[in-house]
Amino acid sequence: MSTYTRPHSYSIFTHSVGSNVAGHSLLSKIHAVAQAGFDGIELFQDDLSAFANSDEFHRIQEQGDAIVVQQQQNVFSLTPPDSPMNLHRRYSESSTASDSSSGTSATSYTLKDRARTTKACDAVAGLDNNLLVRNETGDLEYGADGLPMTYDAFGTCTATAYRQELAAASYIASYCDSLGLRVYSLQPLRDFEGWAKTEDQLLAMRRARSRFEVMRALGTDLLLICSNNQQAPTTVGNVERIGQDLAQLARYADEFGPVMAPYSKNIDGSVGRKAVPIRIGYEALSWGAHVDVWSRAWQAVRHADMYNVGLVLDSFNTLAREYADPCTLTGITDQYENPYAEVMKSINALSTVPGDKIFFLQIGDARKLAAPLVPSPNAEEPRPARMIWSRGNRLFPCEYNEGAFLPVREFVHAAVMEAGYDGPWSIEVFNSSLLDEDKGVPVSHALRARAGLDLLVEEVYA
Repeated sequence: MSTYTRPHSYSIFTHSVGSNVAGHSLLSKIHAVAQAGFDGIELFQDDLSAFANSDEFHRIQEQGDAIVVQQQQNVFSLTPPDSPMNLHRRYSESSTASDSSSGTSATSYTLKDRARTTKACDAVAGLDNNLLVRNETGDLEYGADGLPMTYDAFGTCTATAYRQELAAASYIASYCDSLGLRVYSLQPLRDFEGWAKTEDQLLAMRRARSRFEVMRALGTDLLLICSNNQQAPTTVGNVERIGQDLAQLARYADEFGPVMAPYSKNIDGSVGRKAVPIRIGYEALSWGAHVDVWSRAWQAVRHADMYNVGLVLDSFNTLAREYADPCTLTGITDQYENPYAEVMKSINALSTVPGDKIFFLQIGDARKLAAPLVPSPNAEEPRPARMIWSRGNRLFPCEYNEGAFLPVREFVHAAVMEAGYDGPWSIEVFNSSLLDEDKGVPVSHALRARAGLDLLVEEVYA
């Protein structure tokens, strides 16, 4: 492994070291990431949901290792072995205190408070909308737990399920604290922007706003939104309208208030935290219905015109759309005589984006397919071809011996050296190997990711 002194923090998407559907638990993956020398994670929303509902987490809760923090919050948080909970520092404005006697006490935040907050924010937007589910007559809908229904990242859910997710988020935050890791982002929020119907737009906004409390429990300030994959006429592609949706969510984030994000490790081993506003990062998927290139995502961010809305750059999604094509014999687009020259025009244009408006940088390469895919969506295959290719064939940076062929070095160089991005370098990889049920998958993939980042740093700064 390289001994090069890295100028950037290292991060990795939790799915990129093993799939939860293959039995790789979130805790084992986070531990492997820490052992490989990363500084933090991007928490996969699906991983968090799976962990919250897992037998593993239920057993932890049943073992009696739980401590109740501010019971009126209805947040039941668990302490991993030999790790301080420190939950109050994720909820209070005290950044360095190690016990409840210091700084501001934890904010009590109940479903009623949640409704008041969202009602106030809706008044600003001119909407009659909150995070409690109502039927067509305006009456509250109640779940099987006897409590008013609410929302999560995927739609409606019971209050009990929502509280379980908050408990899991608090536990993961403490587990990361104990390993010296930051949670850099919660991602992805899917299919958020550009809905044509008002009811679809409101549902998307409620799903998005439900993430703020989870982020507060995690101590992370960045919510990553990937571009909508739902086609017209269900959605619209007007970038001004997309920017408006992003701006409205950013205003809700302002109304919600800051999260206590970690920024230092104290001498006593506790984590120093400071209040930071929630940020909204917008990323172009290479198969997005209307936004599939970084420059169009940047247009939407500019239309949003909010300090807490920024661009997320992903090397795979940019290069998979503007350089590669899984439906050609070569794996490279045949739309241009010189595809490399064309993609370099786009890469070089990154210098026009202010570095502080690039909220995050995700890195991944890919291999070519043995045989080209049939262009899709089509009558037989509803999934976009680039999505199919992406799910099983991404690679860690610099894995040339595995077939990596995208100009990732050039992309990262432009984002960092030209645009001035100075945040974490984060790995985001999907690959069929992540479905291997072998218990060594998280460790082996974390080490591959670390080695790839070390090599990439050397290439970019050569």
